Amino acid sequence: MVINKRGMSVYTAILAFILLAGCSARTTAGLGTPGPASTSLPSPTSTPSPALPTETQVPGPTTPPPTPTPQPRNTHYQISAQLDYATRQLSVSETVAIQNPASQELTTLSLVVPPNWWPGVFQLEALSWQGGEKIIEYSLEGVRLKIPIREAWFPGEIRELSLTYTLSLPEMNVIADVGPNPFGYSLTKDSLVKQINLVDWYPFLPPYQEGSGWIIHEPWIFGEYLVYPSADFDVSLQILNGPEDLVVAASALDSGEKGTYRYHLEGARNFVFSISPYYQILEEEVKGTKVLGYHFPFYEQGGEAAFQATIKALQLYSDLYHPYEQPSLTMVQADFDHGMEYEGLYFLNRSFFNSYTGSPASFLIAIAAHETTHQWWYGLVANDQALEPWLDEALCTYNEKVFFENYHPEAVEWWWVNRVDYHQPQGVIDRSIYDYKFPEFTNPYYDYRDAIYLQGAHFLEDLRDLVGDEVFFSFLADYAGTYAGEIATGEDFFCLLEEHTDADLQDLLSTYFQSKP
Repeated sequence: MVINKRGMSVYTAILAFILLAGCSARTTAGLGTPGPASTSLPSPTSTPSPALPTETQVPGPTTPPPTPTPQPRNTHYQISAQLDYATRQLSVSETVAIQNPASQELTTLSLVVPPNWWPGVFQLEALSWQGGEKIIEYSLEGVRLKIPIREAWFPGEIRELSLTYTLSLPEMNVIADVGPNPFGYSLTKDSLVKQINLVDWYPFLPPYQEGSGWIIHEPWIFGEYLVYPSADFDVSLQILNGPEDLVVAASALDSGEKGTYRYHLEGARNFVFSISPYYQILEEEVKGTKVLGYHFPFYEQGGEAAFQATIKALQLYSDLYHPYEQPSLTMVQADFDHGMEYEGLYFLNRSFFNSYTGSPASFLIAIAAHETTHQWWYGLVANDQALEPWLDEALCTYNEKVFFENYHPEAVEWWWVNRVDYHQPQGVIDRSIYDYKFPEFTNPYYDYRDAIYLQGAHFLEDLRDLVGDEVFFSFLADYAGTYAGEIATGEDFFCLLEEHTDADLQDLLSTYFQSKP
């Protein structure tokens, strides 16, 4: 995410251990147990009877075969939605197939319900298990839906949960407690609907961590608080009472017939829509990926420039880090003043289109590269955005510079001066979004951005200078491949880094992290 406006202290012990003792074993589950997408789960042992001995055999102890371990499976969402465009009401039927991600029986299931944070938006109408067993006893407080499990739910066992609910979409950015958010709709000057964004719009399964349970954070006034395990989606959308020229942008490619939009997406963090009757569409095929761009009328120059920057960034990061794995990538001009990333789709700041003059040394191009690289650092490799936001935002900010180095080297100096150092960033980068509070920070919003994004870029530049280009980019490619589909942590980052370099990181870490190892 990039905001167009001017924790967690875990590294003390972790980095000391990494630097002084080394990582004895690579962490393959970033949050301890990142959830059903990447956790091997045990199952009850089933031991066959030993063969009967013959006359010449001497019976002895029989070694049972190893316990069969069920293969981890992504959570699967089957979502059918019907949007009444005129009233901005959404009716949804959702079925979620969930594999028990723990190593023991679970007695409680928790889902995250982001739209319930808006008063009067989310209305749960029915909740049931597979087979129609209604769930009467549950609690919905804030963004947490808590469901008791009365029958034993064994490790590796898959259960299906069905929900029906309605959403009364809010006008974008009208809730003061959460800060800028694309969810909802915007209006034209004539009070017509200009853009509808369905983002973080359905209840979803959070990651599970052994010893801690379901990882659910509270919304905060800035930054992202949601943590997404990898999941599979089958989504359909019908739109009623809408104009004939309505255009639907989504996280995947439409395979439906006229009047019904159908989508299938695997290994994704989420699924989103953006809908408008005003979109102008750009389209190009790149390395087997369909790249789409959606912009409003009279923004042809900026729309084309941002679209081409998206294509170039997709090619660059695919070559540097890891091949892009989704069938499509979509850029959408936002009708709000910040950028936001989702799986297969990102929003690009309205204000940057307004200020674009045609030069590559521009925020429009920089942030297009930033949001595109989120498909690697957020999409491919996820992280806890609330507790360790630097893991995606610092990487994405620094990759703006990598983009300019490769395509517009004359703009690199402009980038450092205007994008980063103009704000005189300072502070450590390993803070959670909740650490930025009064009175310690006189302007928490800006201090968060300056430290996590901009100081984060300085940290990665200094790391690159220290270890050299070959090691730096080899490490990031290994990081992308090793933790693809998972939820990585800072510990994972530095343990893997140690495998790539013997450089002394002490001074670097004491500069950018809260405690010197």
